Amino acid sequence: MSEVKAELQKQFRQQQEKYVYYIIALAVSGIGFSVYQTSSQALKWSQIPLAIAIASWGFSIFCGLKFIKYVLSTTYANLDYLEILDGQHPELGNVAWKMEAGSKGVIQAMKKNIKNAGKYFSWQGDLFYNGIFFFIVWHITEMYLRGSFN
Repeated sequence: MSEVKAELQKQFRQQQEKYVYYIIALAVSGIGFSVYQTSSQALKWSQIPLAIAIASWGFSIFCGLKFIKYVLSTTYANLDYLEILDGQHPELGNVAWKMEAGSKGVIQAMKKNIKNAGKYFSWQGDLFYNGIFFFIVWHITEMYLRGSFN
């Protein structure tokens, strides 16, 4: 049963990371498309929703990258933890009290990393969808101002 659980956790992590990379790519594409669409336009007030969309996508990218950073940090800490448990950590060796203190510290760091990673994962998605919403608001505003609804 433990092998099945480990495999499911591995698959979950891989899919989660793919999702993060995909959202990052979409956000970068949204920013690029927005810049392309407005490159020959003068700055105007009706572009405020677009600016909010671009800022949302930018922060979404930031959150995605922070998520990846925390996942990498947690993975590294997990490797340290396994070395500590095996008594193979280069700084702690096989001394029981050092191993116990080290493992507690690493576990605490991993818990903090996991909490932060979850926060950034959630924010990345929220900001991405916020960007889509404001992009659509901007597009409808531009259509209205051009008289497309009249």
